[in-house]
Formats: sequence, structure tokens, C-alpha cells
Amino acid sequence: MDTQEDFEIWEPKLPRDYKEIMRLSQSSGVYKKKDIYKKLSNGILLPNEKVWFVLSDNGEANKMISATTAKYSSKNHESHKFRSMHTSRFKKVAKVLDITNLKIQVTIDNRFLSTDVIYGIYLVFKFSGPIIFTSKRMYMNLKYKNGNETFHSYFATRRDEEWMMIELHRFLNHKEDVSFTFLLESFSRCYCPSGAIFIEGIEYRAIQNMAHEDNKNQKQVQQGQKSNSDLEQVLAVDQKMFLREFNGKNHLMLSATEVLYNTENLPFRSKSSVESRFQNVTELLRQQVFRIKYKIKTEMLSPFTEYTCYLVFKVSKKCQGLHCPVKVRNLLLRKNKGNQIIYFRTPSHLNHHDDFWIPEQRKDGWMEVMIWKFNSKYNNNLGKDVIPMNLKLVTYVGTMSGLIICGLEFRPT
Repeated sequence: MDTQEDFEIWEPKLPRDYKEIMRLSQSSGVYKKKDIYKKLSNGILLPNEKVWFVLSDNGEANKMISATTAKYSSKNHESHKFRSMHTSRFKKVAKVLDITNLKIQVTIDNRFLSTDVIYGIYLVFKFSGPIIFTSKRMYMNLKYKNGNETFHSYFATRRDEEWMMIELHRFLNHKEDVSFTFLLESFSRCYCPSGAIFIEGIEYRAIQNMAHEDNKNQKQVQQGQKSNSDLEQVLAVDQKMFLREFNGKNHLMLSATEVLYNTENLPFRSKSSVESRFQNVTELLRQQVFRIKYKIKTEMLSPFTEYTCYLVFKVSKKCQGLHCPVKVRNLLLRKNKGNQIIYFRTPSHLNHHDDFWIPEQRKDGWMEVMIWKFNSKYNNNLGKDVIPMNLKLVTYVGTMSGLIICGLEFRPT
């Protein structure tokens, strides 16, 4: 009975090359399939303790390759050292002294991985000194190359209590052998703590869900499309505001000149536009920051309704930038409690996370991106007839030159 259970229940749960994995692990003794499954689920070191192999809860094969297998710059032997670390799965980790000049070559392959599974490839590392995470993700801007093509991976996340990880690549693993190389170049000195980093290795992790937009986001897109429909009743319109009713709910649009806050004499340029609902739009010049500040009259909105605020914009045809993430901070909330990441251009899948807001194309030819959510009952209990908004938008890299702002649109969520 035990033998039958071994083959009928436990063997199908094992990777197809489990015999080779067990041989390479140099595990002595004869194991039942059930015991092999438990051993692989707990994780096992493979040849010369350079590969950590583990089965996920869903039975997919994951692995990590030791940092000692990477190639480091031969021009400066003092740039890296190998050290023992009790929190690592391996005997040695790499200590890299200069995060702005990594020069680390890593080779990616699909050996031991499950077929027909999408894998994420991650650099697993930690800083030599203590750091404090103030948000779910930490901006680091890892620059690296594959051949002549340059990539940027902007945000690192916590892997566990000790280690962090940042994604390099994703691929669908087929039966064919895969092998390619990345050259890791640098982290951003501006946002990373000073000092060295420890690199544990390169992790191959099965990804369960590749969808970048969940049902909620899809619903918002559909609502955005409906808002541009002809089935509406215009309630009020002038050069600064456009108010309409759709499906019994108020939709409000405000011009850029009405909502942009410019007490610091930031370089804005107002210009006329025949493509805009308003006569004038605002183009940002060479600046890293701009603010939106306004008091919305509650009578303009439907009561007790969840609203989403969209920035309506275009990117100048001459603009070569605006690819990097932008931090939106709600200045009415405590520090770091109201931060949101948005993009003005659709990012690569490496930099597109479920809690980031990305732009969508509108039917009127403009783009829009969410920047704020609120409920119109806000302040009603205080006897006030306005809803304040005070947002600060900061780009992590470069400037916002070439961003053309039409205004804000407030739509029921």
C-alpha cells in the first residue's frame, strides 16, 4: 500500500528531474517519494553548495544561484570580497563595496525549472548597514545591460526579514534550454544608503499572476470610457470648470490653470490648445516638482460618493524623458502616509506593480492617470462646504519637461 501511495500520490508532485537533483545533492540513503517531496519542499543545496533548490507550495521548482558563481570586474580586485553570513543559504556571499560601479556579470539558465511556468529573476541582496523601510517598496534604480540594451529596475522589496530583492527579468520557461547574460552596472547613489551591499545570489521564482490590472482597475478603465460618452447632461461650463451629470452622478473637470499651485515661481508655460476642453493648457519646463492645490466645493460633487481624481495630460512630441516613476504625496496626511507611485508613460512589466497607477488613453485624445481618491462626504460633519486637496508630485529622476497638463477630472469610482 505504501509503494502504491508513493507512486500514485507523491511521484506526480515531484519535478521531472528529481532523480538528478537528489544525485547532485549527494544525499545518502534510499528515500520514499513522500520523503523526497518533503526534502525538496524544505530546500536542498546542490553541487558544491552553489545552488539552492526548493519546491513551492504549488509544486513549482524555484532556485537560487550563489553570488560566488558570478563574474566580477577583474580591473579592481578590491571592489568585492566574499564573506560568511549566517543568514544566507550559502557558505559565502559577495560583499560589493561600490554600489555605483557594480560591474557584475550573471548568467541566467533554466536548468531544474518547471516547464510552462512564468519565472521572475531577482537579485537578492542587503545593505551592510541598517535601513528603515518607510513604504512597501524602496526606490533604488538598478541599471543593467543585456548585450547593447540597457534596462532599469526601479524598486526593491523585502524578500524576508534579512534580505531584499529587485527584479531583473521575466520569461516563460519552455522545454528548450535558455541561457543569457546580464551585466549589473549600478544602483542610484541618491536614494540608496551609503556603504557596501551583500549579494546572496540570483533567485528564480515562479510567478502566479502576470495580470497587471485586477478587476478593480478594469472597472475604472470602463468607467473612464463611459465618462466620455455622449449620454450626459451638461450642468455648468466656463474657462476653468466643466460640470456634467452622468448616470445620476456629477463629474467635474477643472483646468490646469485653476489647480496648479505655483508660489515658488516654477517654470510653467501656459498656451492655447484647440484639442483641450479649456482654452489654455499648461506645459511644465525643467522642474522635478509641481503641486496641485485646490478647494473643491462640495455642491459640485454628488454627496456621499467615492471619487477618483485623474490628471489629464499629454507628453510633448519632443519630450524624450518622463519614463521614470513619480511620487505623489498627499500633504494633508502625515509624512509618508499618503505617498503613491504613478507613471506618465506605461512602464515595463518589471516596474509595473499592482499598487502603482499607470496612464490610460482617453477617447478625447488625451491621457489620464489616477492621482487621488476620496469620498465626497469628507468634511461634511465639520460643517464645511469644501474638500481640500494638496498634492505634491516629484519625479525620482530627471525633470518633467514636456508634460502638458489639461486639468483634473473627478469621476465616481
